[in-house]
Order: sequence, then C-alpha cells, then structure tokens
Amino acid sequence: MDLITYTPLPMKAPLRLISHHGILVSTLSGALLFLSATGLYGKGLSFESTVIEDVVKPGVKSYPFEFPFQNTGERSIEIARIKTTCGCTTAKLGKMIYAPGETGVIKGTFSVGNRQGKQEKMIQVYTRDLSQPEIQLALHLEIPQLVSLKPGLLLWRVGAEPEAKILTVSPNSELGARVLSVESDSTEFAIEATPVGEGSQNYEVVVAPLKTGAAGRALIKIEVGVPDAGTKTLYAHALIR
Repeated sequence: MDLITYTPLPMKAPLRLISHHGILVSTLSGALLFLSATGLYGKGLSFESTVIEDVVKPGVKSYPFEFPFQNTGERSIEIARIKTTCGCTTAKLGKMIYAPGETGVIKGTFSVGNRQGKQEKMIQVYTRDLSQPEIQLALHLEIPQLVSLKPGLLLWRVGAEPEAKILTVSPNSELGARVLSVESDSTEFAIEATPVGEGSQNYEVVVAPLKTGAAGRALIKIEVGVPDAGTKTLYAHALIR
C-alpha cells in the first residue's frame, strides 16, 4: 500500500476574525476576506440607507428622520428593541414583527436645542434573528454655527485677583445672525458688552467677578437673532473655583 503524506500549506499569519460595522473580516496571509452576516445565514432586514447625512437649517428646533427597511428574508423577523446613544435622539417603530417581504420604517427626532457644528448620533436596532442580531444606524448632521464664543469658559481661582476677562462674541454674518442681548444670571459678576467697531456685529464682553473669596459661577446668556429663523439663546460660563 502506498504511503500518502500530507504537507500543510504555509501560513504567513494566523487566521483572525474581527467585526467591522456588522461585517466579519477574516485576515489570512495579509489578505482580507469580507463575509456579510446576512450573506452567511440568508437575507434579513435590508435598509435603504443606514446613514443619514444632512445640514440642519438655522433656527430649526428639531430634525425628523426616517430609516425605511424591508424584510428580504424567508422568515419573519422580530425587532426586540431600539436604542439611541443620546437623550437628544428618539426612534420608534409602529410594530415589532415583520413578515417576509414586509416593509417598515424607523421614525425618529433629533432635538437640535442649542447645539452647533457636527453632530454624530447612533441608533442601535436589536433583533431576535441570530444572523442579524444588531444593526447600526447613524445620523451625521451639520448644524450651522450661529455665533462663535471664545472662550466658552472664563475661569478664576478662589482668592485670586478679580481681574476682568474678555469674552469675544462673533455672529455668523453669512447667515445674517446678529447679537440682540448679552446678560448674566448672577449679580456676583459685572459684565459689559461693546461692539468691536462701529457698525460691527462682533462684540467684546468684559466679565469680572465682584470678589473671588469663595467658589461661584454665572451663566452669560447671549441672545442671537437670525432672519426667518427667530432667536436662539447660547451660553458662556464664568466660574470661580
């Protein structure tokens, strides 16, 4: 009888499985093999898009969004729960079980409030389908900056000289934003706002504590007007600690 020998193929690197955005990634000898979880076990909930990118209009108080989907598999799928990573974001469904071919939509709202700049919020969808236990949805929103506050925090140490510090307020001229008022919520701080130049909408706000013998704080409220968008209130902080 002939002797059959087996020589294993050389491996330059060990096999590793890692998770990348719900996809299994296998690394073998420097090569990447991408294996979709739904591809392995059959189709499941298919979303038209898992990421929403948008620019929020100035003055908007809330941003509604929708993530439409369809069950493209051959069996019913139950959604166990939906979780958002921020209290500013809500998401809900009209029902939790979807038959094959059935469509649905996750509807939600992002509360804009006084937020400015880039906002990235996640919505996690958990199902009872072992082939697709979790789906990540994302909001990538850009909220126009109505006004720049520098610095956002004015700080004094307890017992230090109660010297004046300057807060620079610069409205977004491209949006037509203008400063309507600047005031403090504390009588323990003196403030005075003056335009940087004649006709300028940029302000220098001089802030000084009356004393620094004990810890204290104040909110400096800046009210900004924007054409066709009403008024927005932003805050800077003065702190003795």
